[in-house]
Amino acid sequence: MRHNTTAATDAWFRLPPGTNRSMRGPVEAHVPAHGLRLFVRERGEGHPLLLINGLGSRAEMWGRAEEVLARGSRTIVFDSPGTGRSDLPLLPLSIPALARVVRDLLDSLGHERVDVLGYSFGGAIAQQLARDDPRRVRRLALVSTWCGWGGERGSAAAVARALRKLSDNGNPVGLSYQLWSLAAWTSLPWLGSIETPTLIVSGAADDLVPPANAVRLARRLPNSSLHLLPGGGHLIMFGDASPGPRLLAEFFSSPTLATSTAWTTGLLAASTAPSRGC
Repeated sequence: MRHNTTAATDAWFRLPPGTNRSMRGPVEAHVPAHGLRLFVRERGEGHPLLLINGLGSRAEMWGRAEEVLARGSRTIVFDSPGTGRSDLPLLPLSIPALARVVRDLLDSLGHERVDVLGYSFGGAIAQQLARDDPRRVRRLALVSTWCGWGGERGSAAAVARALRKLSDNGNPVGLSYQLWSLAAWTSLPWLGSIETPTLIVSGAADDLVPPANAVRLARRLPNSSLHLLPGGGHLIMFGDASPGPRLLAEFFSSPTLATSTAWTTGLLAASTAPSRGC
């Protein structure tokens, strides 16, 4: 299904080349990417930060987390293909294909190099993007996510609860497409090749994506720092009292990794120490 853009969003998308979007307030548009039109919202000022959301979720999922992150970054949120106000592809897209959609989206928006936050399902796309096009990603955060095949599964009750909620509130076809994309995907064979500085965050009480997955990611990623948040569940990015958004905002907005408390106080699970670069 195709969505129409409004005159206001079309006017924003056709801004003359060289226009400084970082000085504008929250703006929304439908943007072409890989043959699809995706709903996108940008807000805040600073280095661009792409947020890739969870399974079946739309941009509104980020809620207050988007506001917190936008205080120090130029946040970019979007409805993934088949969710919210974005087009539904004719056929399911693989995780590598979804990463290509993201690259096309960044091209359409004029962002050459960005920070990336991948939450849950979005963490798979974020890992693939960092592997396929590392020059596009300055810093990476993987939150409540896993490596695909080879990871530890959540409890049956947690999985059933999540799928029931998503089926009630989302596009069932788009959700089925995303589940298909994960069917044979894994990052385990190539995780060690990702050199992007990566902050890994997980709730210690997450029963949908158990924290053992975060530890496995941290052990494989050579330039990573790990935080396991005590008592946190799968939704550690959401809720007024959640420390997740503040931790990530500090990581992305710090001038260097050496000055980032989120980076320097994390657990070093990899075999080599993290770089102190940008």
